[in-house]
Amino acid sequence: MKVLPYMDRIDRLGLWTLEERRNRADLIEVFKICNGYTTLSLEAFFEVDSYGRTRGHNGKTSETSLHKRHQEILLLAQSYRQVE
Repeated sequence: MKVLPYMDRIDRLGLWTLEERRNRADLIEVFKICNGYTTLSLEAFFEVDSYGRTRGHNGKTSETSLHKRHQEILLLAQSYRQVE
């Protein structure tokens, strides 16, 4: 097993790649921020859409703000996880 390349070992063992695990951790962190499971503020990371066209929920965020701050959010979430 040690002589196989990384991707072959991952496939054979049925594991997620490092990139997939990091993406999952980032999504979990965003979920925690959006639902108040952390001390981080939603407004510090996302711009809530104020047009009122959210079809039944008030959690829609502006797409442009997500793209601009995506890297900053991920870096802060990663550093916050290291502190916890």
